[in-house]
Amino acid sequence: MVESRILNDVKARLDRLNIYELRQVARAVGVHRPADGKKSRVTEAILSIATGETAPEPPASRGAPPKSQQFDEQLVADIKTCREYYLALSADAALREPRVLTVSDSVAERLAKSMKRYCGILDVSGQYAFLRVDENGYNGGEVFVHESFISRFKLRYGDFIECNAMRKSEDEIPGLVELISVNGIKREQLDERPDFSQLTPIYPAVSIKTEHAGGGIACRMVDMLAPIALGQRAFISAPARSGKTTLIKQLAQGICANYPYIKVIVVALNERPEEITDLKRTLEDCELFYTGFAMPAENHIRTARLAVEYAKRYTEAGESAIVFFDGITRLMQFCQSEAAAREEISKLLYSACNAEEGGSLTIISTISQEDNVGGPFIGLANMVISLSAELAAKRVFPSIDISKSFADGEERLLDAYTLKAARRLRSMPVQEVIGLFNESRDNYEIIEKLKN
Repeated sequence: MVESRILNDVKARLDRLNIYELRQVARAVGVHRPADGKKSRVTEAILSIATGETAPEPPASRGAPPKSQQFDEQLVADIKTCREYYLALSADAALREPRVLTVSDSVAERLAKSMKRYCGILDVSGQYAFLRVDENGYNGGEVFVHESFISRFKLRYGDFIECNAMRKSEDEIPGLVELISVNGIKREQLDERPDFSQLTPIYPAVSIKTEHAGGGIACRMVDMLAPIALGQRAFISAPARSGKTTLIKQLAQGICANYPYIKVIVVALNERPEEITDLKRTLEDCELFYTGFAMPAENHIRTARLAVEYAKRYTEAGESAIVFFDGITRLMQFCQSEAAAREEISKLLYSACNAEEGGSLTIISTISQEDNVGGPFIGLANMVISLSAELAAKRVFPSIDISKSFADGEERLLDAYTLKAARRLRSMPVQEVIGLFNESRDNYEIIEKLKN
């Protein structure tokens, strides 16, 4: 019998039950004649059902009812989950063996008819693993993934998986039975890949342009005064109603338009439903991870982690990913303590990396200026876009505070002419700078004007 962590856990919990409690569990999972035999026989019968070797029997319709209907509901649920895993594993093994399908092969016919194609992100939580299917910001549909698939194909938290899965019954979620691809690579072509934790982080050195048609002057100002570079850890420091979410959308749209090969991920936590709808409609080219304000606290934390792990897998493959957090410090209210919250946020921010081996992970998040929550994290940033409450109150948009917006190592990110123009702009009044951007068609025109 193939051992697993789930099965070992079930075994240990069964061993702790007395014979009367054990028989109640046996009756609930469908053991034949659960009141017969000693504890070892009843335990063996339960494990036989848990591993898919024996089919459960329906409840008896005749005879005297049991004296008690009470049983460990969680243990029964875990036994059924274990059975799902083993049945899925058996189905996968059967599908991988070459065989001729005939009309009389009813089992294979049933498998073929009940299987469905799924794509989702692997979420590993404790001893269980699921694919989060994009039906609700990766919080919706789920597919069971047996641990044998994880060990055999060396799957990782955050992998994007395409697979065939099937349901055993209408009230059960599907289980993965055939792996098709991992992060776009066919399973037959999967090779060893570097581990994100072993990559060598170096200073961001490659800047990207966000200026695009329909982006307004905000993206152009960012390109000159606080350029975004691959591998940055950046903040948009902003007061309420200063246009920070609008700025995120404009920057994300610009990157998608200019660099279609960069994976752009937007994470919106604890949002109102109308804002989620707006994000879906305006960020069609981005990957959107979101949670509504009515969701449990663990959903917000899990979604944030899942988005970053998903981006890490791209970095390991030598690709570039950018994660926009519309308020990473919102996680503070969902963790059990302030210390736990700071640790959680620090881990997410620490993931920003420009890898010497190739690939990058950029994290850009909004933080609020109204409280001190984001204060300790500002020092971790190597790029800051600061929005001004005073400009926002005057309805001056974009309300970028030029004096407080910067990118570390801008001499590595800007050419000599742009760098000289940016430093000249910082010495000018804000209204004059905004007027200069409004009167020009692009940043090249501003650079030429400032030359003269």
